[in-house]
Amino acid sequence: MAKPDRRRAGERTGLAGVKWRWPAPGGLAERHAGLYQLFMWCYISALGCHIGYFALLSMQPYPQPVVAQVVGTLLTVASIILHRRGHLQTALLLLVVPVSLKASWWEHQFGVGAGFEYYHILSIFFICIAPMARITRLLTSGGLLIFYLIAQSLPGPVYIGSYEFMATASIVNLVICVTFIGLVAIEMGWESERREKRYLRELRHDQLTGALSRLALREEGARMLQEDGLGVLMIDVDHFKTINDTHGHASGDDVLVELTRRLSHHLRGSDLLCRQGGEEFVALCPSNDRQGLRHAADRLLQSINGRAFVLNNGKLLRVTVSIGVAQGGPATAAESLLPELIRRADQAMYRAKRTGRNRVVTAWDMLDEPRSQTDAADIPATAQATAPMPSPASSSSEMRLCVEGSQRETRQQDTHGEGSSHVAGTGCYGYKRP
Repeated sequence: MAKPDRRRAGERTGLAGVKWRWPAPGGLAERHAGLYQLFMWCYISALGCHIGYFALLSMQPYPQPVVAQVVGTLLTVASIILHRRGHLQTALLLLVVPVSLKASWWEHQFGVGAGFEYYHILSIFFICIAPMARITRLLTSGGLLIFYLIAQSLPGPVYIGSYEFMATASIVNLVICVTFIGLVAIEMGWESERREKRYLRELRHDQLTGALSRLALREEGARMLQEDGLGVLMIDVDHFKTINDTHGHASGDDVLVELTRRLSHHLRGSDLLCRQGGEEFVALCPSNDRQGLRHAADRLLQSINGRAFVLNNGKLLRVTVSIGVAQGGPATAAESLLPELIRRADQAMYRAKRTGRNRVVTAWDMLDEPRSQTDAADIPATAQATAPMPSPASSSSEMRLCVEGSQRETRQQDTHGEGSSHVAGTGCYGYKRP
């Protein structure tokens, strides 16, 4: 069974497939964790581009572009520091606004043939994917666009660059901008896929225990029924409400986690464990061997009651479970057969509850028992002594109402939990079930 992903957001792998060196700062929203790592990579890459750009500027004789490049490099270092401290918006603005200003100034100095206008597109692209409010992104990107249009109206160029410098600068600037946009888009796509897989896993697994959810129970159970016979084991913790009321809900969670661990350890690799809800679990075991399913249920029962549970507070707690077993399939109409198998296993489990708990009851054993004995086993002695005998004319309708009332009671007990003080209703002949 897959284990929950406990890696921190700052330890996720990036483009290079290696773990990032710096963890994300505390208090960072989950939706910003992926962007934090993405922009950290962008800042480091921008710092490398700033340093490497000095080689290009050495091809022209003017000192002013070199000074502007030094200032841009220092501002990029400041952006990394602010980003590391969790000031994501300020760090990004400190990077893209100077880049846009510097690109406009260089374009004014050398003309439009060197490809400095590409950095305006890169700056607006970074603003559009930044972790900012919509109005902030709109105003910032709109301001950069207006500034670019104003810069185009200024006279120029001031300096005359050589043909080699202009051609080289155009190619370098185009490669830098396209590479940044392409790699960022790829990383965002990978992050979206990782997030989708994580959400899908959370949808198909119980977050507390790691067992499969009810959605996965229906999907996997239907698939297994179409392929082969399927055994359904309904497992319910005895007196779980008392455990919560006596030891606290944290201890109840510890019991569920340890219960999942023990059940998973004693199930086969082809079996699946699902959390039905609350303290109820369902084990799906592909098998046509009813006797083998009974032995598997007895083995699970022994694994739970054979050794005390150790809670996180150090206390020892004896826990027992009641297990109901049903078997059926294979079937082509698996979507309709699976709920019926779960219902039979649920009824067998509640029969185990009524007959003393901490035991295994199979659905086929219940079918083999005479109906009169089954009903008598469920009715207290006092109720049997005082209940009037139904007339032959009304016996059929009363029996149908009895079964319907028992089924409603079973569902209400399932809703309110084991040991609840809620009165679920009356069973046959007006007596209240224990």
